[in-house]
Amino acid sequence: QAPPSHSTPQIATVRRRKWGTGPFDENWLNLDCCGLVCAGLTYCLHFYGVYAVCFVLIPPWMSSKVEEVRFLSLTGHFHRLTFCIIAGLACAAHFKAMTTNPGAVPPDAAPLELLEKSTTDEEGQELINSQKQKGRRLCRRCKAFKPQRAHHCSICRRCIIKMDHHCPWVNNCVGIGNHKHFLLFIFYTFLSCMYSMTLVVSRFVTCMQRGHPRTHHCFDHSTDLLYVLGLVVESLLFGLFTSCMMFDQWDVVVSNVTHIDKLKGDAGGDRVAGIIEVFGMLRGTSTAPRLDWFSPFARVCFPKGINEEIMGYCIPCGSGGNKMSNNVEMTTPGRMV
Repeated sequence: QAPPSHSTPQIATVRRRKWGTGPFDENWLNLDCCGLVCAGLTYCLHFYGVYAVCFVLIPPWMSSKVEEVRFLSLTGHFHRLTFCIIAGLACAAHFKAMTTNPGAVPPDAAPLELLEKSTTDEEGQELINSQKQKGRRLCRRCKAFKPQRAHHCSICRRCIIKMDHHCPWVNNCVGIGNHKHFLLFIFYTFLSCMYSMTLVVSRFVTCMQRGHPRTHHCFDHSTDLLYVLGLVVESLLFGLFTSCMMFDQWDVVVSNVTHIDKLKGDAGGDRVAGIIEVFGMLRGTSTAPRLDWFSPFARVCFPKGINEEIMGYCIPCGSGGNKMSNNVEMTTPGRMV
């Protein structure tokens, strides 16, 4: 008996988790135990800084007592609010860097030249098969197309566009999708460290002045000195670390070459292109600083039509036909919709 002319289509089933780094997971989050512990420790350190500054250092210094009731001065309220805002922005940037897709390549990604050549799903699939047979760059672990600037992360188990490194402190890769959030995290962490150290030094100078009144103690309790010493150690260590990271990452931005690419011997790229890829572009090609650069909640947007060029791949099988506005959010299609 002759076999049927058309074979029965095969239906594949995939596991769709609420959190994960797989191509079909609903929300991006690396479930690596070491990364989750480091992320939790990061939040604890910021909460400790807020407690030491706002509830140990400032109240005995910037307040007055009336009938054993303490009233915080306007200066004290100002410093409390400012420090809490900076620490909150650092935590928000960390959360965005941890839960944002860093630029994972989807399984159905194809070279950009297929975007103009393929007109139907059938023709597109034939072109993909032919390109693979011609030796297209494929990831040995993902078994899928690997764009030129993509590198495979063994922890996230995905190929990441413009991957710089995998950071355990943010429990995620640092790639084109979350580079801005990572920069904001280390910037606001450095700012909070410098702010707390400035307050500690100012308080020390005030307490050491000869005319300092005896009735106005530097601390409410002698044990508060331990909290301040812990704050000093934390501020010095992480202030030094984040300052080095800022200089290092700014070199990555302006050269438009990641550390992995530098190890491979790639030359430096365009400075303007590097800034645009990290912070986005809203109007024209200007790279002048904008207020949305400093917001962890602002989306990284590009003008219509250059998103696929920046990512280095296209989705030819009809899944890329979404209508977009003139300024579109940079998205990395890492899950099926």
